[in-house]
Amino acid sequence: MWENRASLRDILDHSPFNTEEELLTELHAIESTSGTKIIIWNLRRTSEGNMELDFNTENDIRIPGDDLDTSDTSDASDTSVPESYTSLRAYCSILYLKPSMQINIRGQRVENCPIYESLDNIDRSYSYKPKTVEQKIRITFGYNKKSKDHYGLMMYYNNRLIKAYRRVGCQLKAKNKRSIGVIGVIECNHLKPTHNKQDFDNTDAYSSKQGMPREMRSGLVEVSGQEVQRPSS
Repeated sequence: MWENRASLRDILDHSPFNTEEELLTELHAIESTSGTKIIIWNLRRTSEGNMELDFNTENDIRIPGDDLDTSDTSDASDTSVPESYTSLRAYCSILYLKPSMQINIRGQRVENCPIYESLDNIDRSYSYKPKTVEQKIRITFGYNKKSKDHYGLMMYYNNRLIKAYRRVGCQLKAKNKRSIGVIGVIECNHLKPTHNKQDFDNTDAYSSKQGMPREMRSGLVEVSGQEVQRPSS
């Protein structure tokens, strides 16, 4: 009991709530018997006076374009940034390979859009075997039918997206026009995510993946050479 009171005191000392009643009101607003509610407050402001997160878009939370790190997904010639990089709603819509939970942002439900639904000309015939696991891991390739400018590996861990649009091999230089628009989907359960679930630990196994296994190279080249109707934008 004492520990519960101590925890409550810490929450009230370091949150926007002044009383237990205010806190319980927020928790009771969760419609189901279980769930998590995230409340954002006390944001920093930039030197121009703007908040570090943008709340001007209705029912969304966005990251200002100037604060983005797109080093994994683009070269100097790129001007297009995936919507999931700037929009929390777009990011949550592709967060899970097989969605099984409901997410609401600013009171509105997020419409799930599993990454496979964004692909045309899907090919599931490729796989590769890392040295650290016994079974082969399937790699699914397809064209991004929403935008040819957004492509690369979608790397999941236990159903959850960790790295999005990670360009590898011939995709690293867009000027080569090789594999532009091709997305590879892979579930990397043999790797270890970082604590913030935004990358993988820089282990030997991950470095090997960065080195582009032969099966990935073959898949990118063969899918790129197939005669399909590519998206126009």
